[in-house]
Amino acid sequence: MVQASRHPLADEVTLVVAAVADTARKVGDIDSATILMQDCGMALLPGSTVVVVGEKNRGKSSLINALVGRRELLPVDSDISTRVHVAVLYADEDQAVVYGSAFPDGEKIELAELPEYVDETAAVDPETGQDRHPGVERVELGIASPLLSEGLVLVDTPGVGGLIAGHADITLATLNRADALIFVVNGTGELHASELAFLERATERIHTVLFVLTGIDKAHDGWRAVLAENHRLLRGSRFATAPWYPVSSRLKQEADRAAEQGRDERAAVLMRRSGFAPLLAELRDNVMLRIAADRLKAVLGSADAIITTLDEQLELRLRSLELDPGLAAAVRERQAELAELRDRGAQWRSELGAGFRALESTLRRQLEEGLRRLADQTRQAIDSGGRESLRDVPRSLEDGIRGLALDLQNVVHSATERLVEDLTGRFGVHGVYVPRAEILLDRWDSAYGGSSSGEPIGWPAPAGGTAWGAVSVEQIKENLTTWAPAAGGVVTGIGRRVGKMSKYGKLGVVLGVVAGVGAAIAGLFIHRLGKTKEELRRMTDDALRRARETLPPALQEMLTEVLREVEAAVTERISAREAELEEALARSERDREIAEIEREAPRAEVRAQRENLAQLRTRIADLHHRLASEGV
Repeated sequence: MVQASRHPLADEVTLVVAAVADTARKVGDIDSATILMQDCGMALLPGSTVVVVGEKNRGKSSLINALVGRRELLPVDSDISTRVHVAVLYADEDQAVVYGSAFPDGEKIELAELPEYVDETAAVDPETGQDRHPGVERVELGIASPLLSEGLVLVDTPGVGGLIAGHADITLATLNRADALIFVVNGTGELHASELAFLERATERIHTVLFVLTGIDKAHDGWRAVLAENHRLLRGSRFATAPWYPVSSRLKQEADRAAEQGRDERAAVLMRRSGFAPLLAELRDNVMLRIAADRLKAVLGSADAIITTLDEQLELRLRSLELDPGLAAAVRERQAELAELRDRGAQWRSELGAGFRALESTLRRQLEEGLRRLADQTRQAIDSGGRESLRDVPRSLEDGIRGLALDLQNVVHSATERLVEDLTGRFGVHGVYVPRAEILLDRWDSAYGGSSSGEPIGWPAPAGGTAWGAVSVEQIKENLTTWAPAAGGVVTGIGRRVGKMSKYGKLGVVLGVVAGVGAAIAGLFIHRLGKTKEELRRMTDDALRRARETLPPALQEMLTEVLREVEAAVTERISAREAELEEALARSERDREIAEIEREAPRAEVRAQRENLAQLRTRIADLHHRLASEGV
């Protein structure tokens, strides 16, 4: 099974977040407590996605086979080219599932059938010249590999070179949601212009990039000169300091075979010559831990925001117990502020709507620009391409349109994050905690890869009603990593909208577009393989025309739903805050009827809770600093 995060600070983060959730539960804010623990649970799940990219026949599939220790997992040969994205992830038993417009819910296949779905040549019926399995967009392979047991997912991609950029477009779009990029270069020759062009486009999309120089056993010592030239070509770019790993997949597989045969010394020699040990160490000990650190920092940020809200609630409770004469006026003032925020004419609604209208204009402009670019590239490819290039035109065009749609969805993500961040800053002064944008957006992300039921679930407390802070971190982690992925919703309010969090959910999040946009794309490619250039031109014009007709309303519907969801989330949190203030007033009246001696114990408890929150905030600040400074 997949293991929980092994980041050295994961236990400490889990304990401090659990302590904040405990306080929220005691104060009565069950929604915040549940959201926070689900956030923590998803962060503890590894789920790191590394996309493997390179031009055709650079050894990407062989590299993945060698990394996971399965010689014949992905089809490899000099005449084999991967045509769809293939995600390789951990499973206790071998399994393969295909997804796409023809298989929206996924369809299991045998591993022996894999070439018909992923190889450019084997996927075409030689008698009819037609696609054997039209509508396939991605394949997920599950295997029991030690490397993948910590949640690493390796994504094989179609070659990014060629006359049109469809394959590159969809691969670039996936980088926005991946955690790292492995760029594969052949050891027999330096970087090509098309490879450098791809890297230039990838610059702003992905932070962690590793270069792998394959086939060093075939290049003899010539690969060293190639490596030096590649360093020169990248000089001055942001990739100038990125690490390079010269490897031989063949030698790694021979090392694995020798190990299986019990020839340990021979296996060690071959492993050293293969160059794979440093690459495997980088993936396990650096890349995955850096990704885990980012997720832990995000959870700590959520915990810190909730502390602010909880402390204000406790302050009101303490003032009530102290019979503060100014409490009622202060609460009513805050109620008036919240009522103004909740009002349909509130400025935040107007500004949020304006932000989404501007976003819609941006999406329409980028869609039209992208379709024009694809049209020009496709026509150029048809006019100048040979037989093999022409065969690749339909899928490359389809990938280009799908990549464009996914890129537009990425724009929606980043813009919504900015808008929600603005709301967070604004409403924080009113004690309203706005969950992170990736929680609000997940409804559409998970719709493609398998949506949650939306049914409320119970607070995931340890057995016997014990508080989280009173059990071991091992029990907390076991409970959370089992509960969090299955949580389709939580108790009330915004909690009902919490699904599988964006980058931690199914692979459809990384490789797929949302349901409405995906449906719009699905009907564009009924006859994928034209036999003549004229047929390909007609198919291209028809596909682009229908894309212009179907994608804009699908994107508009998505934006409308996202806006509605953000508004509903904020409105529900405002209503919850109003209820808290109303209860504060009622408590103040009840407290006046209680004798002084009876108020002393509750006062001491509230003071202790506030002091505990202050200490937790100090611990959170310390953990933030350590996560940032320790390099993992």
